[in-house]
Amino acid sequence: MGKNFPRYALLLGDLVAIVVAFRIAYGMRYALQNLIATQGEETFASYWPAMAMAVGVWIVLFRAFELDRPYLLGRDFPLGVSRLLMSLGVLMGALLAGSYLAKTFYSRLLLIFLPLLLIVLFAGTRLLYRDLLKWSRKYGWGVRRVVIVGQSDLARELGDRIRQHQELNYELLGFLYPAVNRNQAATRDLEQTSSEEMARELASRKVDELIFTTPIRRQTTSLEFIANCQKLGIQVKLIPEYYDLHTKQIESFSIDGIPIFELREASLDPFSGAAKLLLDYSAASILLLFFSPVIIPISLSLAVLFKGHFLWRDTRIGMGGQPFVMFRFNVSAADDPLLPNSRNWKVRFCRFLHRYSLSELPQLWNVLKGDMGIVGPRPETPERVRRYSAWHRRRLQVKPGITGLAQVRGVRGLDSSDLKTKYDLEYVATFSLLMDLTLMVATINTLLRRRKAAVADPGNPSPPPVGETLHANIS
Repeated sequence: MGKNFPRYALLLGDLVAIVVAFRIAYGMRYALQNLIATQGEETFASYWPAMAMAVGVWIVLFRAFELDRPYLLGRDFPLGVSRLLMSLGVLMGALLAGSYLAKTFYSRLLLIFLPLLLIVLFAGTRLLYRDLLKWSRKYGWGVRRVVIVGQSDLARELGDRIRQHQELNYELLGFLYPAVNRNQAATRDLEQTSSEEMARELASRKVDELIFTTPIRRQTTSLEFIANCQKLGIQVKLIPEYYDLHTKQIESFSIDGIPIFELREASLDPFSGAAKLLLDYSAASILLLFFSPVIIPISLSLAVLFKGHFLWRDTRIGMGGQPFVMFRFNVSAADDPLLPNSRNWKVRFCRFLHRYSLSELPQLWNVLKGDMGIVGPRPETPERVRRYSAWHRRRLQVKPGITGLAQVRGVRGLDSSDLKTKYDLEYVATFSLLMDLTLMVATINTLLRRRKAAVADPGNPSPPPVGETLHANIS
């Protein structure tokens, strides 16, 4: 069975869930007709065109939003929930638009029940999908056995990504790299072992794929090793050296068999920039109105606590390297050494605002001023920006944001600039308005999960990269 079987099974489950949701919503609608005044006596068969449309739209959304990923667990849980909700919103919008254009009447009560039922049923199909992945991996059904070549941070990151994305149905056996210590028995040096012998050993361990995270140079040993692996049916893949550039698009062509790759700069085109600006202004205005019942009492409370100084004004670096003044609530009591007791209500209040990022609400005014956007790289201090390399400065090509991909994935202010830049460039390279809306929704999930993370034991070391403990068994 192919490695794509689980994702096809999930898609089939989603399509069945759509039909089941229509049927249940239809039954609920007419079960309540004695309690709620309704009009129209359409039969269930009249909903088949709507179901057919919903099935077609969901197939497109399933691929576009990568809804086959097991986001129910792991750090990308907020992104997974938001993608599912955004896809469901697009589906319902398509149904409403289709019924309007076709001038077909559908029960409004049924259309209210339908998304609620779909949320429950889609969650159920993903729980079954997770169990299917575990079952298929347990019995080796469609599992691809992988070995990573390299010992860099990229190799470790790839191993971690393979563990997270179970839908790929990969089993990481371990890492392969030259020994630093010639007497180190737990590593295998390609220079000390013939390429043919190494390839046969990998084949004997039923390795399906070999992924290079290091450049493949014109070295006889490396080229012979690859050729011998391919002869034995082992697929060889590699990650290009320009991986960290996060270019928006890669174009390729060849001259007499010599491949040439064109790396296009990751930046927003004028249309995308204008659409994002409109979205930012609209979202900031709505959020200011929505949070005004919270912003006003917080401002008054902090004004009393800090004798009128309820706002911080920080100088940050924005788009194009231009400095601007960023606003936030004054929560200095959260780290005040004179108030170490966490039971102090002043400390607890400030820590609450900081933990759930309520201290960042004044930055909605920065959005309306044009200094920031809702979604984008978090702005950093001039001191930190002065230490930027040319690669880091690429994150200054777009407006900074209140939230972003890095924040949704758990990265905060004191984390490495390298890690933040990597996620920020990934955001720019994959930008779309739907991506911005998805990250806005995902931010809510991130904040709700932050309390659970805050009470975790900080003394527990992080687990080793997947495959590391098996390294001695495969190398």
